[in-house]
Amino acid sequence: MGAENLKALEEIKELGYQVDLAGDLAHLEPIRHRIEQVARENPGDPEVQKAAEEAKRLVLSRKARLTPSTPPTIDTAPSTIPDGSFIPTLPSIPVAEARQPSDQRIEPPMEWKRALWTGVAAGVALSLILIVILVNVARRRNLSLSDLTATDVMVQIATTPPGASIRVNGENKCTSDCRVALPPGAYQITAFLDGYEPAASGVSLVLGKPETLNLTLEARPQNVRILSDLAQGKVVLDTQPPVDLQDGQYLFERVPPGRHSISVTGANAEASFNFDLAPARQPVVSGTVSARNVLAMLVSSFAGHARLITSSGPWKLAVNGQGEDNAGPAGVDLRNFQPGLNEVAISQGNDSRSIKEDFGPGPTLTAFLKTDRNVGTLIVFTGENNARVFLNNKEYTRRTQGGQLRIQTIGPLEVRVQKSGFENAPAQTVEVKKGSEVRLEFKMKPLAQVASLHIEGATPGAEIFLDQRGMGVVADDGSFHDAAVTPGDHVIGLRREKFAPKQFSRNFAAGQTVTISGSDAALVAERAPAPPPPPPPEPKPEPVIPKPPPVRVSSMDGFESQDGWMQQDNGVWRHRGGGFLTYRLPSTGVFTFGVYMIRGGNLFRGGRVRWFTDYVDSKNYVVSELDENNLTIRDVVNGKSTDHLKVKHNVESKDKAWAIQIEVAPDHLIQRIQKDQQWITLDSWTKPDHKFADGKFGFLVQGNDEIGVSDFKFTPAR
Repeated sequence: MGAENLKALEEIKELGYQVDLAGDLAHLEPIRHRIEQVARENPGDPEVQKAAEEAKRLVLSRKARLTPSTPPTIDTAPSTIPDGSFIPTLPSIPVAEARQPSDQRIEPPMEWKRALWTGVAAGVALSLILIVILVNVARRRNLSLSDLTATDVMVQIATTPPGASIRVNGENKCTSDCRVALPPGAYQITAFLDGYEPAASGVSLVLGKPETLNLTLEARPQNVRILSDLAQGKVVLDTQPPVDLQDGQYLFERVPPGRHSISVTGANAEASFNFDLAPARQPVVSGTVSARNVLAMLVSSFAGHARLITSSGPWKLAVNGQGEDNAGPAGVDLRNFQPGLNEVAISQGNDSRSIKEDFGPGPTLTAFLKTDRNVGTLIVFTGENNARVFLNNKEYTRRTQGGQLRIQTIGPLEVRVQKSGFENAPAQTVEVKKGSEVRLEFKMKPLAQVASLHIEGATPGAEIFLDQRGMGVVADDGSFHDAAVTPGDHVIGLRREKFAPKQFSRNFAAGQTVTISGSDAALVAERAPAPPPPPPPEPKPEPVIPKPPPVRVSSMDGFESQDGWMQQDNGVWRHRGGGFLTYRLPSTGVFTFGVYMIRGGNLFRGGRVRWFTDYVDSKNYVVSELDENNLTIRDVVNGKSTDHLKVKHNVESKDKAWAIQIEVAPDHLIQRIQKDQQWITLDSWTKPDHKFADGKFGFLVQGNDEIGVSDFKFTPAR
């Protein structure tokens, strides 16, 4: 695997982490678009494709959790806990009836005792119900040894700090510290905790060997944002040198824990405030906020909680359209705040101000500074960086960063965005008023990454080839269409028995269609051959000479490149990385070898060894992957991978070494593994139009993977 594909895997890993941090569906959509884009940019790499599929499953899971559901109703009838335990509904029985004979009179001085016993009885009943619920929840979250089946492995998971949500292969399992019972196999275990970076580790579980996993989570760095409508200004953090505001804004990233101060100065306006930061804690504004000729609104947010402090007040306050307690210098907690996009509006008589901003799950302090200038703020959200923004058909001086752009402006506007590789989104109109913030969202769709081939007037039944790879057959009406051609230069071939073949070189552009029609598409019938001459007299029989035995190659000499192969004293040839290691043609025959998995695996999967057959180029081949449990076979055509088969081989090996035999013929591919000195057939793939023997055999060693090969032999077909 090349450096670019390793970079793609790392990006998908990071996008997978971002999925769990998305506060709403609007933030989840750009992540999904980027995952799909990375997958399209690496069509021929199975590792990238598998990682992208796993990340997209995380997106779907997160989307389901973020979708609002119907609130539960209260049912007073007897019910059950999800695992089937029965919770009885206790009937209301007067204490006097329960404890006194019917003919006994209760004197008034005993009323206080009856009340006391009634309270005790009710408390005991509630305690019993609570204990039943807690026991069942504990049983579901933290499994005991009795929950293990004969085929499960117990995994003890601890995190520092504790209380993290534990997910196994993207599925919620428990809250740390906890135990999980899992079948043997390879798993990805990830811990999530508000205010901390996710921590992950891969484990390979073996029956009868319990595992202990300790994950340490690092606190997320804290950011401080300054968002103002000042035309120009400077901002100072502690004793650092002043920095210029850019369009009235500035972002301090990774501010260390401790006591800090910020001062902002502009044209006849200034503001300053102090605050305290602590790891995985909501920022705390200390003291009062000083402001001159500017209104300061400080929002301290963390994991769905926020507090607003203003430099003056009281102000009437609404968050996301819902009324709140008045805002002022003393501060107020925001009840209707939520992770993601929030709208905060304050008013005082005829004076009103509003902000509309996105708040992530990490600890952040955001300072909004509003002057009395005749200006508002336009927020253009694209979800893509470096997108161009046009206001009334005039390009703005800056481009989007972090997926959005804040612009100080006023009045009616027509807004549109552009970015290379994306469709042009429809323009939107808006009016920005003084002191307000308006947000426009543009859904940017990537341009098509494939081209199309269309053929008309061709000879019915003719086979269509693209770079010598079969695409299909011309229909009875003489037409053929394929809408999944990789962009670039290709050779198109048309063939049919008893007709002269044709081929054309064409360039395919993404989103475009190449058409072949008329005389170019029609094949010309070949002339019938002349009758053969009479056969010559039969020659005298020659003595029969036995054929020599087939040549056997028992070293690595037959590989086209010897670079990287190193022979060990035990006769094993080792190779680390290198990508496609091809064996010389022809491929028709039987390959036999021992293969060792010396080093392999990554964040998303365990180690495996790979070999290929029918290799034409890096986008057309059949790849076989062998791990400790399964053999997986995929057909890669024009960079698009299709699963053929996944089968258990049932050959255990502590040394991760297996004996393999591969039979390659033009119309079939047979793969066997040795067990108890016998060859066991794992797959017999017969496909006459595939031409398995046209390409080359070899090993695929990606990234830092390392394999060993011993007793390599090739017996050509007679």
